[in-house]
Amino acid sequence: MNLPALESVLSSRKLPGLDGFRMIAVMAVVLAHSGVGAFFSARHGVAGFFVLSGFLITWLLLKEYEKAGCISLRDFYVRRSLRIFPAYYAFLLVSISWDLFRGNDNIKDAILPGLFYLMNYHNALEGHSSSSLGHLWSLAIEEQFYLLWPMIFLFLMKRGRNFAIGFLVFVSVLVMVWRTYSFSVLDFGASYAYNAFDTRFDNLAIGCAMAFLLEKKRCLELADLVSSQFWMPLVTLGLLIFSREMPGSDYAYGPAFTLDALLLAVLLLQFMRLSQGRFWSWLNHPVAVYLGVISYPIYLWHVWGIQAGNKLRFLPESLQLVAGILISCALAALSYHLLEKRFLSLKPKFEQARFGSNKQNTAQDSGN
Repeated sequence: MNLPALESVLSSRKLPGLDGFRMIAVMAVVLAHSGVGAFFSARHGVAGFFVLSGFLITWLLLKEYEKAGCISLRDFYVRRSLRIFPAYYAFLLVSISWDLFRGNDNIKDAILPGLFYLMNYHNALEGHSSSSLGHLWSLAIEEQFYLLWPMIFLFLMKRGRNFAIGFLVFVSVLVMVWRTYSFSVLDFGASYAYNAFDTRFDNLAIGCAMAFLLEKKRCLELADLVSSQFWMPLVTLGLLIFSREMPGSDYAYGPAFTLDALLLAVLLLQFMRLSQGRFWSWLNHPVAVYLGVISYPIYLWHVWGIQAGNKLRFLPESLQLVAGILISCALAALSYHLLEKRFLSLKPKFEQARFGSNKQNTAQDSGN
């Protein structure tokens, strides 16, 4: 199989395989929340999004810094707001209004945490919310990352890329140790280990570190080696399944999140390169790309979609599942085309002219 080197792939206008990776991650979450044992679990799906976010945001910041000599914090936060807030707050408005209308009191305690992107700590301290906002914990972690990381990035860049890599490795290990200690010794509980930013930042940091490492020739050579054969992602997926099946909660809520993130980082770079070959080319198929592009609203709306599918009791259970997935995708498509695209079209106005192609960054970032 004649594959382009990863260095060549990374120089592409749009990195291949990322939307396929998003599609797999979001469908793993949807299927798991539908009660189906997905090929890899919701735990891995969410962690995959964390790793991807850390990698892609850092990769784009590095490109901006390289071309402009700095990054604009104002433009970064405006672009993130245009990408995230419209769909998020539209979902909140519909969910809160509908739950209050139908008398679901579980929503009341979640309203303020939902509004201010604190759902992760609400779940961590109060137990996972049973409301329609409970799954927003992962988006709260993402938003906290977006708020903090650009400032940390600037601090690290002043001290050099090797310092940045060392910092991210140290923080990843520190978070793993803290999560293990808080769960196994302090008995903070599974909800805290699973939902808190301070126990999940290692997933994001590993993605950030991968962006820095892929600038180094030796790391690119190693990446080429582990993505040189079509069967290699199957090994990575097998290791993820093995990790999921490992017995003992001390492992599951301790080292597992860090080890899983490392495997997902490997899987991500494998998909980027191997999607250029025949066996994994479906990752760049228009359907996979489209589902990846709308993965964010799919994640937002899939709880309502699954519930709607389950109410179609005249259908067999398998068709209820299919209907739930289709309804989730339909709601996501409406969100994307009627609302999100209007705001996404404003993003190029906040790209620095000296950074280069606006189309590249807007297209690459559109599904994240």
